[in-house]
Amino acid sequence: MDIIDVINIINETYENIYKEFNSSFMYSSAQITFTNGYCYDFFCMLKRFYPNASLMMKNDKMHCAALIDDNLYDATGIRDDLFDFHLATGTDMEYIYKYYGFFKGRFKTLLTNEVVKNVLSNKKSYVKTLNK
Repeated sequence: MDIIDVINIINETYENIYKEFNSSFMYSSAQITFTNGYCYDFFCMLKRFYPNASLMMKNDKMHCAALIDDNLYDATGIRDDLFDFHLATGTDMEYIYKYYGFFKGRFKTLLTNEVVKNVLSNKKSYVKTLNK
């Protein structure tokens, strides 16, 4: 299973849980949500499966993404604007905690647990297919 598969699972899981919560404080589209204030939450979910991921901050501080194996990823997939980003610093982290949105409470717990379950379930299916 490659990184794009994991990104798609995160996005699909978000959209399914969003329907359950029918939340008005976020967008129904995962890509819109994760590129408009909740990109750090997306990074944290991706980092669970790719512990070597580095947090990259867009130079204008309006977005963050994951650097994995020399490629930059966010909820839209692989990005081609790596040079518009820099490795996040302590100051960048302070900015993220002050200005970015964060999932909270039951929604965050459910989303995180479902993403883990769905990725692991899909990895098992993928491995079974490879072994046939």
